[in-house]
Amino acid sequence: MTDATPSTDPTPAESARMTFGEHLDELRSRMFRALAVVGVVFFGGWIFFQDQLIWLFMRPHRSAVESLASADPPVQVPKQLAVLSPLEDLFFTLKASLLVAVVLGLPFLIFQIWAFVSAGLHLHERKAVRRYLPWSFLLSIGGLCFCYFVFFPLVLEFLYARLDQTAFVANYSLKYYFGLYLMFTFALVMVFQLPVLMSGLGAAGVVDAAFLRKYRRHFILIAFVLGAMLTPPEPFSQFLMAMPTVLLYELGVLLVAARGKKLPKQAEA
Repeated sequence: MTDATPSTDPTPAESARMTFGEHLDELRSRMFRALAVVGVVFFGGWIFFQDQLIWLFMRPHRSAVESLASADPPVQVPKQLAVLSPLEDLFFTLKASLLVAVVLGLPFLIFQIWAFVSAGLHLHERKAVRRYLPWSFLLSIGGLCFCYFVFFPLVLEFLYARLDQTAFVANYSLKYYFGLYLMFTFALVMVFQLPVLMSGLGAAGVVDAAFLRKYRRHFILIAFVLGAMLTPPEPFSQFLMAMPTVLLYELGVLLVAARGKKLPKQAEA
């Protein structure tokens, strides 16, 4: 005679459900993998590629110096940056190695975070993240490249040229140079996320193209105010910061408008 008592074995859904402790273990494991990759790249760059890192991060300075040397009249700026402490060069190479390691390891880091978070999201939420995350990453790389190749050399060239060399001696510090580079890079990477943010707000129904066009002049004013806050107190770098922001805003308006045109067609289908 068989026992009619119902089985107490967990169902597949219950067995797949993880406890809070198991979630923490998985998070710890994935973060350890991501940090291990970043750590390997960091120590590899710092130990074996210090000369290349110095050359890489000094390029905007060299570009500005060479451009000013060929100007009419020429402006003479030292090619070397001043080191005011025995530890300044050490901290510079450490920070440069860490920055490169984070940039190179960012795709793997994002993958590990996504693998942990996606398990708790609904299907439509996963689709939304997959739709916007690659564009956010590409725009971040675009902001970093724009700062490195265009924005930062031009800002340095303007700042170096405005110095009255009859009253002052140009002796720029490595510490402040790299700090200025990090500040501009972070600001432009954030600014380049604007189209993704606007597209997400449009998809959520918070804003539409007509609303964004109505407040375009207000945004332009805000862009120049933010440019004044995030740059040195001179108009050239403020303009260079504000103009890409305005162009990215216009791109966001176009994306929101294109999505608004698709919705009626999808409803009819």
